[in-house]
Amino acid sequence: MNDHYLLLASLGFATLLMAWLPSISDKIKVSSPVILLPIGILLYLIGTPLGWTELLWSDNAMMIFSEAIVIISLMGAGLKIGSNYSFKAWKRPLLLIAITMPLTMLSAYLLGVYFLTLSIPASLLLAAVLAPTDPVLASDVQLDDPEREDKLKDKIRFSLTAEAGLNDGMAFPFTYLAVMVVQAGSLAAFSFSDWFWDKLLLKIVIGVAVGILLGRSIGYILTHLKKWKGIKTYDGFLALSLTFAVYGLSELVHGYGFIAVFFTGLSIRYSENVSGKYKKKIHDFSHEIERLLIVVWIILFGGTIMNGILEMTDWKGILFSVVFVLIIRPLAGMIALIGIKDSLKNKLAISFLGIRGVGSIFYLSWAFMQTDLFKNKYELYSIAVYIILFSIILHGLTAPSIISYFRKNPKRHGLDDV
Repeated sequence: MNDHYLLLASLGFATLLMAWLPSISDKIKVSSPVILLPIGILLYLIGTPLGWTELLWSDNAMMIFSEAIVIISLMGAGLKIGSNYSFKAWKRPLLLIAITMPLTMLSAYLLGVYFLTLSIPASLLLAAVLAPTDPVLASDVQLDDPEREDKLKDKIRFSLTAEAGLNDGMAFPFTYLAVMVVQAGSLAAFSFSDWFWDKLLLKIVIGVAVGILLGRSIGYILTHLKKWKGIKTYDGFLALSLTFAVYGLSELVHGYGFIAVFFTGLSIRYSENVSGKYKKKIHDFSHEIERLLIVVWIILFGGTIMNGILEMTDWKGILFSVVFVLIIRPLAGMIALIGIKDSLKNKLAISFLGIRGVGSIFYLSWAFMQTDLFKNKYELYSIAVYIILFSIILHGLTAPSIISYFRKNPKRHGLDDV
């Protein structure tokens, strides 16, 4: 019984921190995940009964929990983007999707095969799960208050928000690719046409269509219920309900739910008929739920890294993780932005802040739920955890100061010229 009370007290005090953590983080210029990580380690060391071993090795538990966090974060990302961002502004995140994402995947795949000596399917899976930047851990470098963002166009935060919203769903086809190759037994036996037309094109198109249709429909309903029947919508939890409804429906009709959820939030945000105050309300509710879940996730992550997962790879896996975070992503980002007329500092900031996190864990656990044919399961988990750990520490210690630097002189850095 004491374990039960210890668990409640530990989680209660840990989540209570979120009431002050954003302000503390802003004051000391350190991202909240960096502060939460030691708390997770401490809870593990004092023996808090969180079932660390079961959570560490249970693909199903990790998949469901990380799935919930990611889709809530994706809805929030869509709601953060204001309609004042023109098509010109979308050029940056689209280039990051079209050039940076493939380059990072190709680099990870080649290093997986020739440096880590992983199998082709395992290297494909490693490349796929490292493709998405994270909409969860990267909240400090993304757009925040929708009303505030309407007053100042921030090309750096907008680019990182839109990139994370898009590429978290775009990684799914390539995770499917790895699963289909390992199930086929070889690249030669793998059906490329089935993957390309179904898993790559059709599911993406359906996801986008479902997201836009439901987003615009909800925007229409919110407006006209009040006009026709005098029925007002007060509650911010509509964002949470809509997140799960859209995600589930999209998956049921053969679309990518991650993509659908992001485009739903985006469509509601772009709907001029929905009042700005209500947009802010549903955004704020979604953001608070996301912050609550990320506290729990970081605590579990902190305990996990103490429970043996880091020992599942050798020095090559550690070196690969460092190179991926410090060299591959920044270089791929700079290549994508070559044709953009931004300052070098702007490009470096966008390229450097490619934070990795919860999405990578989701895709790994999802792939392992589909098949047990991958031979490097624990090594892949270990490499992903190292990359997330390095990203939390490196980006967590630098991102707030980087964003603050650009926001102090918006005119000088062209933040309102988007």
